[in-house]
Amino acid sequence: MRFRIVCAIALILMTIPTTGFVCASRVEKMEADIQALQLQFNEVQKRMNNDQTQLTEMILRADKKLEELGSAQNQNQDQVSQQNVQMALELEQERAELAAMRGRLDVQQKTLEEMQSSLQSVMGSVAGSTGGGVILPTDQESLYQFIQEKKAVGDKAVEKTAIQEYANRYPNDPRLEPILAELVQLYSQDGQDREAITASTRYIKQFPTGPSRNDVIYVMGDSGLKIGNCDLAIQSFQTLESFKYRDASARLKEAKSNCKK
Repeated sequence: MRFRIVCAIALILMTIPTTGFVCASRVEKMEADIQALQLQFNEVQKRMNNDQTQLTEMILRADKKLEELGSAQNQNQDQVSQQNVQMALELEQERAELAAMRGRLDVQQKTLEEMQSSLQSVMGSVAGSTGGGVILPTDQESLYQFIQEKKAVGDKAVEKTAIQEYANRYPNDPRLEPILAELVQLYSQDGQDREAITASTRYIKQFPTGPSRNDVIYVMGDSGLKIGNCDLAIQSFQTLESFKYRDASARLKEAKSNCKK
């Protein structure tokens, strides 16, 4: 009995150191695992910090680009606004110049009409005869034939007076178109530029689409240039240039050049 007790005690004493060794080994292993986890945590934390830094830099770069884009858009809008204002000012100036030109043309037209009226009154007072004592026919057909006869023999002075009388008496006669165009040419050939302009104005008003219209406008421009009426000359040759009429382009340059002097 005593032997059994002694053996049991001895066995217990031998077991205690082994158990302590096993516990110590487990603690060391846990500490190692904790240290490994700590290292992993630190590595993950480091990566997160790096990623956060890169994300912050990307956000800052994006904000900077947005700011630059916004600034560029504002500059473009300012430029567009300035261009629009400049175009509006130029357009308004052109409108004012156009209105002024129309005003001048209206005044010139009125002056021409007054001259034409005065000339018709003068011609009416000598309707019965010419300066040379030639008596004009009283009926329409005879007066028309009289004009043709004077044209055939080259009697320009009497022919001009006869045409004026015919135009005053029979303004609605279709046969007036060619002889009125002839009157314009007669005045131009004799150097009577103001009379040529008056006759041209009358022709254009009565026959705006007449077959001799361009020839009449050419005389008007040429006579206007000769008497220093640059506006009338430029307007006439510009109209003819659009129709590609004869030397209208060259005459237009000539008129513009003379107007600068």
